[in-house]
Amino acid sequence: MRKTNTQIRAEAYYSGKEQLVKAITALANHIHAPPPSQRKMPEKIVAHDISQIRQAHYKICEIADMYGLDLPALEI
Repeated sequence: MRKTNTQIRAEAYYSGKEQLVKAITALANHIHAPPPSQRKMPEKIVAHDISQIRQAHYKICEIADMYGLDLPALEI
């Protein structure tokens, strides 16, 4: 049986959503528990590290905005 355009679009939509959730989950897990080689001791944290966190938060907020979500501001 040949798939209709509607079925193809629906499969692409749901597959894309699943892949997006998987990617966001992997990112969250990595941020929460990075590999030992990427962990920072408090005395090794520099201003650039904080800037990276701010930039990442900004990008995540941009993505959330595409879905109509209003994320809380970063408080650092």
